[in-house]
Amino acid sequence: MVGTLAATLVVSPLAISLASPAQAASTTLVISEVYINGGSAGAVHTNKYVELRNLTGAAIDFTATPMSVQYRAPGSTGNSTTTVPLTGSIGANGYFTLQGGSNGANGTAVPGVDQTSSINPGGAGGTVTLVSGASAVDPSSSDLVVDKLGYGTSNTPETAAASGNTVALSIQRIAADNDNNSTEFTAQAPTPDAENVVAAAGLDAVSPGNKSGVVDAPITGFTLSATGGTAPYTWTATGLPPGVVVATDGAVSGTPTTPGTYSVTATATDSAAPTPATDSVTFTFTVTEPAAPIAIAEIQGSGAATPINGQTVTTRGVVTAAYPTGGLNGFYIQTPGADTTPDASDAVFVYGGTSGFAVYPSVGDSVEVTGTAGEFAGATQVTATGVTTVTPSLGEVVLKTQVPGTDCALPGTACLTGAALDTAREVVEGELFKPTAPWTVTDSYDGSPDLRSNGQNDGAFIGELAVVANSDDPLVAPTEIIDAQDTPAIDARKAYNAAHRLILDDASSWSYFIPGNPPNYDRAGEPLPWFTADHTVRVGAGMTFVKPVVFTQRNTSWRIQPQAQVVGKPTGMLEFEQTRPAAPEPVGGDLKLATFNVLNFFPTTGEEFVASGLGTCTYYVDRAGNRISNNSCNPNGPRGAANDANLVRQRDKIVSAINTANADIVSLEELENSVKFNKPRDFAIDALVTALNADAGAGTWAAVPSAPVLPPTSEQDVIRNGFIYKPAKVSLVGDSVVLSDQSSAGEAFEDAREPVAQAFKRAGTADSEAFAVIVNHFKSKGSGTADPDGQGNANDRRELQAAGLVTFADEFKTQRNLSKVFLAGDFNAYSEEDPIQILNDAGYTNLESTSDPEEESYSFDGMVGSLDHVLANDAALATVQGVDIWDINSYESVYYEYARFNSNVTNLYAPNPYRSSDHNPEIVGIKAPAAPAPVVVDTTVTGTAAPVDYGQAASVAVKVAPATATGTVTLSLAGTVIGSTTLTSGAGTIAVPAKALPPGTYTLALSYSGDAGHKASTGTVTHVVTKATPTLTAKAKPKVVKPGKGRVKIVVRVEADGYEPTGKVRVRVAGKVYRARVVDGKAVVKLKKIGKPGRYKAKVRYLGDANTEEARTTAKFRVKRR
Repeated sequence: MVGTLAATLVVSPLAISLASPAQAASTTLVISEVYINGGSAGAVHTNKYVELRNLTGAAIDFTATPMSVQYRAPGSTGNSTTTVPLTGSIGANGYFTLQGGSNGANGTAVPGVDQTSSINPGGAGGTVTLVSGASAVDPSSSDLVVDKLGYGTSNTPETAAASGNTVALSIQRIAADNDNNSTEFTAQAPTPDAENVVAAAGLDAVSPGNKSGVVDAPITGFTLSATGGTAPYTWTATGLPPGVVVATDGAVSGTPTTPGTYSVTATATDSAAPTPATDSVTFTFTVTEPAAPIAIAEIQGSGAATPINGQTVTTRGVVTAAYPTGGLNGFYIQTPGADTTPDASDAVFVYGGTSGFAVYPSVGDSVEVTGTAGEFAGATQVTATGVTTVTPSLGEVVLKTQVPGTDCALPGTACLTGAALDTAREVVEGELFKPTAPWTVTDSYDGSPDLRSNGQNDGAFIGELAVVANSDDPLVAPTEIIDAQDTPAIDARKAYNAAHRLILDDASSWSYFIPGNPPNYDRAGEPLPWFTADHTVRVGAGMTFVKPVVFTQRNTSWRIQPQAQVVGKPTGMLEFEQTRPAAPEPVGGDLKLATFNVLNFFPTTGEEFVASGLGTCTYYVDRAGNRISNNSCNPNGPRGAANDANLVRQRDKIVSAINTANADIVSLEELENSVKFNKPRDFAIDALVTALNADAGAGTWAAVPSAPVLPPTSEQDVIRNGFIYKPAKVSLVGDSVVLSDQSSAGEAFEDAREPVAQAFKRAGTADSEAFAVIVNHFKSKGSGTADPDGQGNANDRRELQAAGLVTFADEFKTQRNLSKVFLAGDFNAYSEEDPIQILNDAGYTNLESTSDPEEESYSFDGMVGSLDHVLANDAALATVQGVDIWDINSYESVYYEYARFNSNVTNLYAPNPYRSSDHNPEIVGIKAPAAPAPVVVDTTVTGTAAPVDYGQAASVAVKVAPATATGTVTLSLAGTVIGSTTLTSGAGTIAVPAKALPPGTYTLALSYSGDAGHKASTGTVTHVVTKATPTLTAKAKPKVVKPGKGRVKIVVRVEADGYEPTGKVRVRVAGKVYRARVVDGKAVVKLKKIGKPGRYKAKVRYLGDANTEEARTTAKFRVKRR
């Protein structure tokens, strides 16, 4: 039986429209007037302007409610070409005049201007939009559009464009917002910042055209409209089919219950006072019985489009996927059981309109759908007017496993292409698949692998990946493996790639990031699909289908999509291999050579460039508006981080990558050429070395200094090449050399970075063991002579640079008397392209990975290939032990890069090696002769020490013979270390701290550590510490007393350098002896009364202590006669 889903499966009254969607009529803020010809000859006003009207009784603050006025030229598509965020506020029921550009100096100033701007609408036509928010939007589709005026040749007006603007006439609103610009606006004399003059016009009810519906299915709702008279209008209607009603605002909705042809009269009543006007319009409303269900295959047909486009259909199927979130607003159904219609698909998408369904059926439900058959973005769909459940179940959907066209084998000559491939796939459009063969990710770069209609990838993150069906490997750029001149083989490989490549959709229509300045982050608060901090989807990762996927077409691309929207990790839908390599694979050898493009490492930030007065910058910003990286700095400014915070993020990733790679020599490309910013040329590479050593340990890395002879600064690029190396493992042989005479106009390296050559040897070996490494960075493929044969732009320049490199390498090898030469760097050429072949012909072998021959250094347009290479001549090749391409960068999504920091609510940045650049480093293991074993000689260690008083610091002078000894000597007593010294020319001084030893004569132990050429040894030194001689003072207080009356105190002080003596003092005076203890360096003796007048001398003796000698002194006083 068939049961209705009552109020649960209710279809929105809005059906899909392939034209620009209508905006809901604004009741708050509208565009009131636009003057377009400001400043032209005969113009009323000097400037163009856009006037807004507040329809509410409350002021609107644009700080609290961000809004913008935008303009898009008539021939443009996508986002508006000019965006002006509004500032200030608009009063209750008030006007806001935004002044724009000017065509000249004619006319008077625009009165009542609230804000000035650069908005410059064209006289022939265009689209002016009032938008909620400050980001540019597409006026044809964005739901952020509050009001829109298309005039003249606008390609996206509301229904029809307004017209009539001249130098004397502006386009002015004369009616309430009714989503028809031609009736809302007219051309008349400008009235900036004032009420528009509405010419008296009779009320005219507009015919909606004949309508149709189906019994028991909600109609496609529509709204009656009128022009003229006095808005707003009130509507009534007679003759509507039973179940269909009209609201007073003209909205018609309902569910017809009785078939028939109905003549409907709709009447509009305006708001004129005291006598409202009325006008009526008549149209036919036809209601038919529900059509008998037809098979989905009949709706699909055997061609590219449905044969019953625009017709009302009823069909049945099992729900295979449902999308209540993400904007798809619908679900898929498929005929269950075996495929009995091999020439037509048995599945179709059911669309719920722009608002979707109130409640969605579940996967596995059986339903009956009534609606209009049609096409959208290349796929057949039914725009539903009714959905009901069907019981009992219609059965089980049979899963398919092989997407048509993806089973062809290499070399690709048998692969279907173009229309033939589309035809083979059309018969399974929308059907459910669960592949069992290997599938592999081939593009996870930016969530937008598909090319747009203009042939470009716009960089928006729309949640898409590219995958390869029936393959364990990602797609390969044809010229990576096929000679660029072998056109038939190249074409076959392209056919193979096209047949096997599919889009993996996140089952949403959301754009999480749209490039722009600033970018559009409207969905940045929603977690990205696929990517989390600990779940990556990388190029080359295998995938497992946990649940089935829908195979369909959209925007000219065939794709698979899960049965529900993907948010974050696709748990329970798909599984991806987690393939991040923790470290490079072993490559053997005694030394490791790496090449690494560091993606515009510029310690000079954009903000510093501007603050230094060197130029101006624009920036890429995060979703909070914070500057992250430089968009464009002119003239010829930095290309990296916008400020210090992001420089640290970029640097930390590069440091992690280089230190983890653990190479001994690294050739670097895309380094800042600091001389361009009035700094030492090596400032940037030195800054990188400082950061590397802060992480790896002082002295681990050093930079090869710039060559003594360089091209003129004016001929140098803002980026350069360079080397870093580990001094403990590698030594330099001579200075570096730059190809310095080929950078002028017309010469080979006019538009590329000059090669840098350096001779290296294993530390401790003879110069004759040196080998050459030459780092390169050829002209990119992005500009220059147009690509004639699939090798990218500027291939002719790269050929010149390859030939110039061969000559330079030969000259350097000869001048330095070397036999072994490595060429390394970013050659911007795949392995079978002309520049690499020129190097091959000159005797250089391109080193491929020995750990995984399929891994490459770069990924572009969903294909892998190596732009970065290490090549070796025969002598160097004989030393190569292994090669690895460490795939930490180009196989990762750009959203893990520092430059995408805070671009989504999911934080993907981490200071690790992954996505530290856009190129994978290549590492080569090299066999190098070891340094000869050192001759180890016997040594003696001796020392001398002068006697020292207790409390004084001392020193011991030590010598180790022979004087070539290095290392340390340690001084100790009975195993307790007193101090040590590092030898210089076999000698050093050990400090003995004050009070380290009490008075006495000591035999101290000397211990020499030894070094690579000297044996360890021990010795002794005699060290004498004597008691200190104190300073003793004594004073009598008071100095004069009367006989038998006063008593005298003798105050004694005992002092020594470096410490405070203790012990006792003895005072003898007038035949009596007194004693006292020294406390805190002082003793006080109180004498008895003396009756006999006279002069007295107190003899004071300090008796000493363990560290201090005895000492004597006197103190005098007088007993005065009465």
